Amino acid sequence: MNSTYYSFLALIATLLISSCGSGNTNQHDGYEIVVLDTLSIPFEGEVHAADFSGNRGLIYNYRSGKYLAFDSTGSILVSNSLPAEGENGLFYVNGLKILPDGEVLAHSIKGEIGLLNQNLQLKEKMFMPFPNGAMDLKRNVQIMARWQDDLLLFYPGRDNKSPYDKGYFRDNHLLEKVNMKTGETAPFLQLSPESKYQQDLHFEQPTPLISVRDNQLYLAFNKEPLVHRYDLSKEGNWEESISLETPDFVQIKGQSIPLGNDGSVLAEGEITGLYALDNGFAVSYFEGLLQEPNRTPTSLPGQQLKWFIPEQGWSDPLSLPFELLFLLNFEGIENPFYAILNPLYLKGGSNEVKILKLQVKSSL
Repeated sequence: MNSTYYSFLALIATLLISSCGSGNTNQHDGYEIVVLDTLSIPFEGEVHAADFSGNRGLIYNYRSGKYLAFDSTGSILVSNSLPAEGENGLFYVNGLKILPDGEVLAHSIKGEIGLLNQNLQLKEKMFMPFPNGAMDLKRNVQIMARWQDDLLLFYPGRDNKSPYDKGYFRDNHLLEKVNMKTGETAPFLQLSPESKYQQDLHFEQPTPLISVRDNQLYLAFNKEPLVHRYDLSKEGNWEESISLETPDFVQIKGQSIPLGNDGSVLAEGEITGLYALDNGFAVSYFEGLLQEPNRTPTSLPGQQLKWFIPEQGWSDPLSLPFELLFLLNFEGIENPFYAILNPLYLKGGSNEVKILKLQVKSSL
């Protein structure tokens, strides 16, 4: 897992565990995040991909090939294991999407796209027509969305182009559009004119996040505090880019030569989740941390959550419980949502996954 936020948590967790308590609420300007329940799911090993939609959650471990579905009470619905190789297998799956009918889309870093039925058995498998140019073993990436008959997927490598080349996102389409009926693929979506990746500079390698609701597609790069909105009913035309309005979002500046951290940045800011809503979208993010001269950090700001409604603008940010690894979903402030706890903060063995059931509620 190469995420800035997750790696930094692992690095300093031992310094902070004794001083961090989870708490039951986090209040800010009329809203609070309330912990409704803690679910204990029997599951061996790390979670490499996950999703939650409606009343159904799903977690997956690469080493065992195990997929496990559970409901909002933590009850196990079904589990199944698939091999990593072979006709009936999927390799390192780093993204899952639960569809409205309960079936599941899974994509692997080898270019496999699998459709699992409700019993988590492999129903269909197709292959992308060229190798994946981004072979980083990042887990639970949010690089896939379904729209009508198409799968929209960040899968660089068309025409042997590398996403690690300077100017890749400026000079190439951002996504692939895969017709799920025919298997045909086509390049899709152009970079926003307001993105910093339009510059002819080297930047830290970003990962896109995408989320779709109705005809609106939202895209963000994890290392850029902007959310870009596209209209799918207009062939994916770019409509606007919305600033995250986080002045403390830490970024390493682009340079004319391949860059390295000069030591002033302990952790870059990172968008960790992007969630399209009925009217707007929400983001979870980590602002990052700069090194202060002659000082050792004694605390680390955790992830925050806020949402954007076009007629109202941004909500105030709400701090998420520090011990969270990542959110599984966010479907609106009126709905419960779910998040996996970082196992670094849990006592005991690794034979279960702890999941918080959360809710945004008015505190007025």
